[in-house]
Amino acid sequence: MKNFYWIIILFSIQSYSQNEKWFDFELDSITRFKLPAENANLFNSEENGIKMYELSAEKNGIVYSGNKMLITNSSLPKNLDELKSIYDEAIPNISKNYPKAIVSKESIDKNGFKGQKLTLTDSIGNRLYQSEVYLLNNNLFLFNCISKDDSDIKDAEYFFNQISLPTNSSIIQLTEKSNSLKFITRFKTELMILIGILGLIIGIIVLKKNVAQHRI
Repeated sequence: MKNFYWIIILFSIQSYSQNEKWFDFELDSITRFKLPAENANLFNSEENGIKMYELSAEKNGIVYSGNKMLITNSSLPKNLDELKSIYDEAIPNISKNYPKAIVSKESIDKNGFKGQKLTLTDSIGNRLYQSEVYLLNNNLFLFNCISKDDSDIKDAEYFFNQISLPTNSSIIQLTEKSNSLKFITRFKTELMILIGILGLIIGIIVLKKNVAQHRI
């Protein structure tokens, strides 16, 4: 497990290539999005049977990423309240990295699929972090924008609007066969690993920003 987190740290602090254009990428055969680099940074790992796949790139001090986590042998929530509870568990508590930020959450809909958007803003309304999360079958998809220098994420709307989710009616989000407690209990390990991954990435970005500010 220690080696796993060192891999995450090394991945997080590598330099990102920048490009003014946006390019198409796939998280799987039916889920696509755009990144501002022709060659994205790839993080692909499996730990204790949990698969984590991420593509990311940077533009003008903003890091954009798409994440997919496969959760095997899973059960789905039976109603929207349970689905919301899963999203609350899935999105990491990053507010500790932005102690003065204002946190807001909202339910969203894309292609008929229910998701959740999280936004952190500063006192003058600059978006410091924004994410969207969707549960489709046994895959958890998380899309992020992270400001490295406290500037507003001006391309956030474009980034999120380019997310392409499947239109296949066989994709399942809700079922009558489970409840939120069983779901969250079964997902506990997977969600903690995802939270650890994203928390480390965001924490390192914020740490690097603070170090750069002290040098000025």
